[in-house]
Amino acid sequence: MIHTGQCHCGKLKATFQTQKTPEALGVRTCQCAFCRAHGAVNISDPQGLTTIDCTTGNVQRYTFALRTADFLICRTCGVYIAAVMGEGEKIVSTINVVGLRMKAFFDIEEAPMDYSAETPAERIERRYAKWTPTRFQNPDLAASNFGPH
Repeated sequence: MIHTGQCHCGKLKATFQTQKTPEALGVRTCQCAFCRAHGAVNISDPQGLTTIDCTTGNVQRYTFALRTADFLICRTCGVYIAAVMGEGEKIVSTINVVGLRMKAFFDIEEAPMDYSAETPAERIERRYAKWTPTRFQNPDLAASNFGPH
C-alpha cells in the first residue's frame, strides 16, 4: 500500500509504503509536550519505506529534550510532519499522519505512548527497531545527520 500526504501548504510531502493495512499498523500518540501541542498521530513500519520530498529552505529542523532526533516542520505553514533519526543509508522516521493529512489513518483508535522513562540509548535502540527506513528526494537532506546531537 502507498499512502501520500503533505503539509497544509503543500511544501513538505511524504510517501509511506507498507505491506500492512492501516488497521494492522495502528497509530500512536506520543505523550510528550511537543507531540501533544502539535496533535501528532504517528505511524511507522520497519519493513516499509518513507520518502520525504521538500527543499532545504522549506523545512525547519527542530531538536529538543534528549536531542536524539530532528522534528521536521514546514517553515511556511508550521505543520510538523515527521521525526527523523540517523544518517546516510541508516535514516529512520515516524510520520505524523494528521500533519500529512493521510486520511486512511484518521478513524483508527489511537494508542497513547509514554516514552519518558527511556534512557537516550534505549530510545535510539527502539527507534531503529520500530521506525520506518527513510529516504529524502533532496540530496542535501539525504546527506544530513539527523540526531543524536
